[in-house]
Amino acid sequence: MARIRDLWKNKDGSRSTRDGIGKRWCVVWTDPAGDEKNESFAKKPDAERFKTQIEHDLMVGDYIDPDRGKTALSTYVAEKWWPAQVHLADGTRETYDRHLRNRILPALGARSLNSIRKADVKEFVGRITGTVSARTVQTTWATLSTVLSSAVDDELIRRNPCAGVKLPKIPERDVIIFPAADVLRVAETISPRYRLAVLLAAGAGLRQGEALGLAGRRVDVEGSRLLLREQMQGGKLAPLKTKGSRRTVPVDSGLLAEITAHMDAYPPGADGVLITNTKGAAMIRGRFVEAWAKGVERAGLPKGTRFHDLRHFYASALIAAQVNAKVLQRRMGHASITETFDTYGHLFPDHEDIGRGVLDQALNLAA
Repeated sequence: MARIRDLWKNKDGSRSTRDGIGKRWCVVWTDPAGDEKNESFAKKPDAERFKTQIEHDLMVGDYIDPDRGKTALSTYVAEKWWPAQVHLADGTRETYDRHLRNRILPALGARSLNSIRKADVKEFVGRITGTVSARTVQTTWATLSTVLSSAVDDELIRRNPCAGVKLPKIPERDVIIFPAADVLRVAETISPRYRLAVLLAAGAGLRQGEALGLAGRRVDVEGSRLLLREQMQGGKLAPLKTKGSRRTVPVDSGLLAEITAHMDAYPPGADGVLITNTKGAAMIRGRFVEAWAKGVERAGLPKGTRFHDLRHFYASALIAAQVNAKVLQRRMGHASITETFDTYGHLFPDHEDIGRGVLDQALNLAA
């Protein structure tokens, strides 16, 4: 079992040569391999807590050598964690890199893995809350949690200190429905080579990455439909991730004519993508966001108007045409019908009165 030594005193109680120098309380124990280990603490209560934990871990078989967790978080990320992430899609890799580089490593990178406590994660979350959106706080926390979960799997720390940390809630955002006139106005004011992206979102419900990643081979002119299989991520085509997002969307003749006119004016780029930058290369999302913001400003629309709001226009037009919710779910690429109703349920007409009187007539019941 473990024991605590007072480094400032000799066995006979007299002062040792280390009296008043360094940490006073030393926990000593023997690991499962038979090697003697020790860890020193400035305060006796800390040493007692550590001793209790070590004894418990040795007894139940959960022992992890504390020396293994002394690696700095930044070192672990660079030397162990990143090299193991060979399975990540480009978009996910970019997200992890951004959160690690901008927030996590500047705040916690110098800390050893086993020194990061739940209280430290709470403090970190509290510090960035209010400086970035609630969604960014959540994805930053998720990135840190993913790294520390790997450290648990690698038997460097016993548990993930991110577990149970409360996060700010993402505020619900009202669904803004573009008037048709606004859709057409921003399609005219955005740079002409990006006009098609606006019409693909408003006329076929494509997300931004899907619009930027649409290739000519995915346009079925004879069948009047788009075969959505890829999206643009970091300037490269990447497969759509979910079964729901991989879909076939019927389109009207007007949009097909716009696609044809665009291809005549702007030859497809690498991989056949239709929307390219001024050099004919694939359009990076960040650059497109800048072009979109300029188009919004020229159109006189409110600052902060999102490209994603064009999808709401598409959905509202289908609902007004009495397209049923299941068809709408498929066309929007939603993972479930619940997502469709949560987003657009308020736009569907109230059908409670439909069917009244039908059963009276069927059963020939008199009023």
